Amino acid sequence: MKNGTLIAIRSFIVSAGATAASSFIGVFGVFIGATAVEMGWLQSTANAISNGGQILWGRLSDKFGRRKPFLISGSVVLAILWYMLSYIRTPLGLIIIYAVISLFGSLITVNWFSLIADQINSNVRGRFLSIVNVLSSIGTIASLIAMVFLFRGNVTRDIFIPFSTAAGSYIVSAVLMAFLNESSAVRKFSGNLMITLKNLRHENRLFYRYFMAMNVQGLFWSMAWPMFPMTIVLVMRFDLSQVALLTIASLFTSVVVQYLLGRITDRVSRPPLIFGNRLMLSAIPLFYAFFSNFREFIVLEIYGGILGSIQNVVMNSYLLDIVPDGHRAEYISIMNGFNGLVYLIGALSGGYILAFMEALFPIRTALIYSYMIVFAGRFISAFLFMGLREPDQKGRAPLGLYSFLLRSKQPGNPSGGTMRAR
Repeated sequence: MKNGTLIAIRSFIVSAGATAASSFIGVFGVFIGATAVEMGWLQSTANAISNGGQILWGRLSDKFGRRKPFLISGSVVLAILWYMLSYIRTPLGLIIIYAVISLFGSLITVNWFSLIADQINSNVRGRFLSIVNVLSSIGTIASLIAMVFLFRGNVTRDIFIPFSTAAGSYIVSAVLMAFLNESSAVRKFSGNLMITLKNLRHENRLFYRYFMAMNVQGLFWSMAWPMFPMTIVLVMRFDLSQVALLTIASLFTSVVVQYLLGRITDRVSRPPLIFGNRLMLSAIPLFYAFFSNFREFIVLEIYGGILGSIQNVVMNSYLLDIVPDGHRAEYISIMNGFNGLVYLIGALSGGYILAFMEALFPIRTALIYSYMIVFAGRFISAFLFMGLREPDQKGRAPLGLYSFLLRSKQPGNPSGGTMRAR
């Protein structure tokens, strides 16, 4: 079987397993009794470790020179961890196991897309990755639809379905990668990270301004992650089937809108679109605060899916145009690494803010006040994006490989955080 075919099949299977399963992590934490603070630790450690791990694993695998051993061993470890997760019934156990899953997930992410860069010719890589992305989305949506019919209403029983499916998907992934014919090509991580950070403000003002805006708003962006699943479970009383349907609505909308936006983004000025998009996304905490039934939450997920897809297409395109050629991996690792630190602080802060509010008010009122703080921070920090401008260049760099290393921030994912399994 050709390498391209193996890669495509593997993407579909892992998305149907692990990516679908990750959409239930946050709500499962609440179902087994996690407090607001524990939800903050769950979301913050997983996201920080996932982002920071990309820098660590990227350098290690580049020195080793081959991707296949990392992908096979990482898949086996993740299969074991996901299977263990299906038997976890304490918040602390969930936090620890999911943090380790995030660490090895970042190992897969870095090596997976580096493998694609090594194996797929650059003249067809963009088209190939677009096909892989569509297949991955279809796999996740199809899996979630199947789970809706398999769930029976008992959370501790039902959670075994997505988590064991995730484990099985990584076993299949390890088997598929064993048949891969890997070349001996090596891609080195270029540049000195400390020198780049020191000179960043003066040598690349466009990236620095974007970098600062993303990190300031990222603090308030991540504060809501522990709150979303608390609202879904404790206030709305949704079950796993309803969580799956909400996620399907968001993903399906994102796939359709991203397909339509693929070419439009190259014909318009992106900074005003980025600013407007970030401003509109800041309203999502308000929807979570005041929406009161399942139909309204479906509308919320569609709204988030539309704006989230605009964010992914336009902002990924813009970022890849403002990083210098030959240093894309380095700059993106800086972006992801600092995002991880900010998300750690933000998600923890959100959890502690909600815990403080819970000590004063009933849960619904506590969430409303907490969401108002998040909304205010997101709304005000959105104005930092007004200072962006287009780079002085005629053409646009293709999204290609590294757009898929940028983490997709699901703006209204009912479990909180992101779905990032690779």
